[in-house]
Amino acid sequence: MYLLAYGSLRYGFELHHFLKSCRFVGIAFAEGYKMYDIGNYPGVIKGDGIIWGEVYEVDENLIRLLDEVEDFKGRPDDLYVRETTTVFFDQKRKYRLNNVYLYRYNQIIDDKHEIEDGDYSRWAGMPSIVNYFAYAENTNEEVLKERKVKTILKEIEAYAEDYEIIFNIKCKYGYCANMKEHKGGKVLGYIYVIYEDELNALDKAEEHLIKYVREVIKVKDKNGKEYYAQAYVSDYKENEQKPSEEYLNIIKKGLSRKWKNSTSTGLQ
Repeated sequence: MYLLAYGSLRYGFELHHFLKSCRFVGIAFAEGYKMYDIGNYPGVIKGDGIIWGEVYEVDENLIRLLDEVEDFKGRPDDLYVRETTTVFFDQKRKYRLNNVYLYRYNQIIDDKHEIEDGDYSRWAGMPSIVNYFAYAENTNEEVLKERKVKTILKEIEAYAEDYEIIFNIKCKYGYCANMKEHKGGKVLGYIYVIYEDELNALDKAEEHLIKYVREVIKVKDKNGKEYYAQAYVSDYKENEQKPSEEYLNIIKKGLSRKWKNSTSTGLQ
């Protein structure tokens, strides 16, 4: 069971403690809704817009509790109605989840202010969190500190299935890592739950839009649970080179913190 938290259940807001121990699957959006500022919280109704939120894995006990919190009893005059929708984790709509719960506002919207971009965290000035999949040198804590990533809220051993690492991007180490699709491959790394602002800061080190772009990919943890995370990859797949020993040692040190018997390329 999954829930799209778009308002006061999101990270940093007053009701997020209900979801604190739940698995954060990723940032996603749902189409066919508009968001409004109801006062101290937002409400969404059917419309021609999109809304953004955090997707969490939940269970029946938590849903029953949230029904009470959101005043959903299955009556016509309930404050919210719990319904299911489809969410997308990337702009290309490659990755989706169906039958995701959300609480739709069930009262009349009169002169309420519309939150046009559908992102309550951004509108309220609250830091947003994202899943970032780190592979290669960014698995190394020392590298991350140099690149000004100060706060990692959670770290999860994870892998990108049906990918392999290649070394074809020129960098200070000679040639740096890239990922390309490869049936049966497995790229090891970590999901870092971090603030979106810190990921934006990492763009400079990764030369975002120059050498790499940030794309959403599907990754799995050791138990096979799926997450949707941003990763730095390049469309350039030619000119594969042998990486330097210095660079490989940086990767090995990063992976060996938790991954056992991992190879220097992050494949297992």
